Amino acid sequence: RYVMHPRPLLVRGGAKLSPAAMRNFTRDGLLEVAADRKVETYRYNWEKDFDGTKPTTKTLAQYVEFLRDRTAANGAKKLHYVVERLPPEESYLNFSAVLPQPLAGKVIEVGTQFYLGGALMGVPLHRHGPAVNSLVFGRKLWFLIPPGRELVVNDAMYDYLSRVGGAPPESQRCVQEAGDVFFVPRGWSHGTLCLEESIGMSHEFSHNLWDMRDQ
Repeated sequence: RYVMHPRPLLVRGGAKLSPAAMRNFTRDGLLEVAADRKVETYRYNWEKDFDGTKPTTKTLAQYVEFLRDRTAANGAKKLHYVVERLPPEESYLNFSAVLPQPLAGKVIEVGTQFYLGGALMGVPLHRHGPAVNSLVFGRKLWFLIPPGRELVVNDAMYDYLSRVGGAPPESQRCVQEAGDVFFVPRGWSHGTLCLEESIGMSHEFSHNLWDMRDQ
């Protein structure tokens, strides 16, 4: 019932999966099931729509190698992140199109995104309909701004934070650990910064009786 209230919620352990399902999100498991799957990588995932910057296309095997080659010295210059919206006919990454247990069978999923990236990568501040983010492995820092003070950033999150000298003063922050589910209500501006290599999925959703519009 909490998702009917317009406030974010972090559920510790809400994204726990079976050992078999978790293996798909390990480096070896991902390469076994989806090494040849092509993905588009961006500094932020609407970069092409904003300024026409073309994404870099890699197979997941190539992207995993890209992550291996990043170091503390060059990481801030290699911020291309994978946020892949899955089509209905997805086969390689369909294991990530499963709603977290607290919502399974209770809402209508309207879209799934698979994400993978390294430290300092992330998604800049933006907003959309209600969604849940399941972090399978890794650690992420979240930035949140309530409706009425919306902020959309058209830059890589790390570059934006470096340019403005830190988080917006009006933002709320929290850390999502591996195995946590984070609920973001409609209209909240939110962005993320990976604190280490991170992998998981996000689901936008609705409900046949309510859709969590701000009343």
